[in-house]
Amino acid sequence: MSSMITKPQKDEFVNIVELLQNYKRHWCLFLGSIALCLLFAVFYLKVKEPVYQINANVLITEDESPSSGGGLQSAMLKSFSFGGMLGGSSVDDELLIISSHSLIKDVVKDLNLNIDYKVKKGLFYKTAYKDLPIRLMAPESLQDTLSVWLKFDIRINKDNKADVKVKKGRFTTLADIKGATFPVTVKTVYGQFVVDTASGYKPDKNYKIKATIASYDSFTELWEEKISIGVASKKANGISLSLEETSIDRGKDLLNTLIAFYNEAGQNEKNVTASNTGRFIENRLSSLYDELSVAEKNVEEYKKQHNLTDLEIEAKVMLEQNGEFKQKLIEAETQLSVISMVDNFLRNTSNKYELVPITSGLPDKSAGDAIKAYNDLLLRRLQLLRTAGESNQSVQNLNEQIDAMRGNVLQTITKAKESYEIVRDDLQQQENIFMNRIKGMPTQEREFLELKRQQIIKSELYVFLLQKKEENSLMMAASVPKGRIIDDAYHLNEPLSPKRMMVILFAFFFGLLLPIIYLYLKDLFTFKFGTKQELKKLTNIPVVGEICMNESTEYIVAKKGDRSSIGELFRLLRANLQFLLHGKNENVILMTSSISGEGKSFVSVNLALSLALTNKKILLVGLDIRSPKLMDYLGMHANSGITSYLASDSVSIDDIINHTKFSEMLDVIFSGPVPPNPAELLLSERLDSLFSELKKRYDYIIVDSAPVGMVSDTFTLMRIADAVIYVCRANYTRKDNIAYVNDLVESGKLKNVSLVINGTTAKQGYGYGYGK
Repeated sequence: MSSMITKPQKDEFVNIVELLQNYKRHWCLFLGSIALCLLFAVFYLKVKEPVYQINANVLITEDESPSSGGGLQSAMLKSFSFGGMLGGSSVDDELLIISSHSLIKDVVKDLNLNIDYKVKKGLFYKTAYKDLPIRLMAPESLQDTLSVWLKFDIRINKDNKADVKVKKGRFTTLADIKGATFPVTVKTVYGQFVVDTASGYKPDKNYKIKATIASYDSFTELWEEKISIGVASKKANGISLSLEETSIDRGKDLLNTLIAFYNEAGQNEKNVTASNTGRFIENRLSSLYDELSVAEKNVEEYKKQHNLTDLEIEAKVMLEQNGEFKQKLIEAETQLSVISMVDNFLRNTSNKYELVPITSGLPDKSAGDAIKAYNDLLLRRLQLLRTAGESNQSVQNLNEQIDAMRGNVLQTITKAKESYEIVRDDLQQQENIFMNRIKGMPTQEREFLELKRQQIIKSELYVFLLQKKEENSLMMAASVPKGRIIDDAYHLNEPLSPKRMMVILFAFFFGLLLPIIYLYLKDLFTFKFGTKQELKKLTNIPVVGEICMNESTEYIVAKKGDRSSIGELFRLLRANLQFLLHGKNENVILMTSSISGEGKSFVSVNLALSLALTNKKILLVGLDIRSPKLMDYLGMHANSGITSYLASDSVSIDDIINHTKFSEMLDVIFSGPVPPNPAELLLSERLDSLFSELKKRYDYIIVDSAPVGMVSDTFTLMRIADAVIYVCRANYTRKDNIAYVNDLVESGKLKNVSLVINGTTAKQGYGYGYGK
């Protein structure tokens, strides 16, 4: 046999059939693994609380009231493609507000969401929210500043007695109260807590409750991570809110309360603006009322003092003739008064960051536009202060912009005021010219006209402010929330997790995968092989037979007429010997193994007996001269053996040949006494001449030699052997022993080698093989 093919080669393709057969043999392992994984899956589904997705949708409405000036400005910005470059959209601003830490913290405070309750139902603890049996209470200041997470383990018996244990972390116990009556006061190093019954408490019932409490800020951060807030659609001013939560009621309350608090904050902002405007108008109306009363009183007193009756008719005629001129003068005075009021308001330091109440109706369009822009900047500052403090850099930057714009607005107002003063002065000069033309008119008439004109100016201004007051009241009455609720909080019927079918399928496939991994790792870390198939993967040396476990206590199993499995396997091995011995004179078969205990001598004896049953002359030679076992296996005794023949010329061949009682065709030569120099003795030329003579007398010679892994005797016997049968044992011979055999064959130290695997579970009966 060529020594170039002895090294094992990996198959390029996995033998699927062999793999499935291997798995089939371990069907109990697969069944148990799947059952165990399914059991864990059911347990997980019982323990794991279902998580539901809760959604809500809000539409952001824009303030387009006439007094705000926002409607026209936003419409103009939207009409230009670059409008978005001037600043963030209103929806982005509202997203910042509704997702702010302060607003969510208010919701946590209002719903007491900084305390988490779990009530034991059956074998497992479940999240509880409504109809709680107990309530954990603490001072507001303590809940606002608590620096740790505290866990309360509360047990209530049927006698309404409570055991309360408070822990920080897993191992630190802060309080342990036994058999207390409600309300239970619990004192800790962090403060005092009270445990009392709630609406869902039922007397004469056992309870096991776990409550976790932390500061508002700690739970606010937790809820901020769970709440998802974003733009519902790019084409609509909508905000979508979603939350993944185990308690549906708690999730709905959280989203609905968050929307309500957001709308309330927006409403408060509008009310503050309208309230400031209304207060300013009321103050001006009160002042103008007094001034108008004085003007009317002066007219009345003047008429009484000078007994004037037809002066109104004359003045009417005069006004009709000069109506256009006088109307212009009155309008100029009115417009100048309005601009003066705005100018005085802006110059008043107490109104530094107050909205200018009059933004429409101004005579100068540039001044009106400047005031509208100034008010918009103040509104942005007001919104930013809701989520940031005065020291915030963004607020300070906005203050600088407001101060700079206030100066620009004052310049614009001042220029407008100067312009209308010029117009008024010009009209007054023209009036003087007109009055000079009517010198004939009595002095009383001119004085009366002066008083009357002051009365008309005050009256027009008073009516103007009354109109603004009604507009402001209408805006407050018709004010709508910023966020119009499209969908109140609702939950999806199918829970997000756990997916029952997915968990079951995962458990099933994981149960299939675990045995595969186990078998792979077992094979990977197993240093011995157990089957013929595993042996073939380790070597390319042919396997000419396998011997199953000997179920009897006898050493001799190859008997005439025996139809046992092990007897049939020895017959199969006997039939395969024809493939080992090719020449006519090749009849010496050397039996060896790696180490002691692999069944080399057992296989040698029974193979020889099996060959003898074919009426062939068989000789069994014991050349394991260091540890002979053939006498024990055959139950025979002899004083001389092959060592006697090799050591003394006086011992003949016939002196060492022994006939056996098992078969007339089987003879045996025992090893004889153990010599002091076994290695040198086996190199004797008498051994060569001995086997030359024996090969003439016998059809087959079976040589039981020493294991190659222990001594080198076998290598010296290769000169007399025609074939080598290497015996290995299932679940006993190590894989590295087979690698050693591969190296021996490749190096030429062993030639014409075949393997026999002993101690397998293979069966054979009546010529037909079947598996385990």
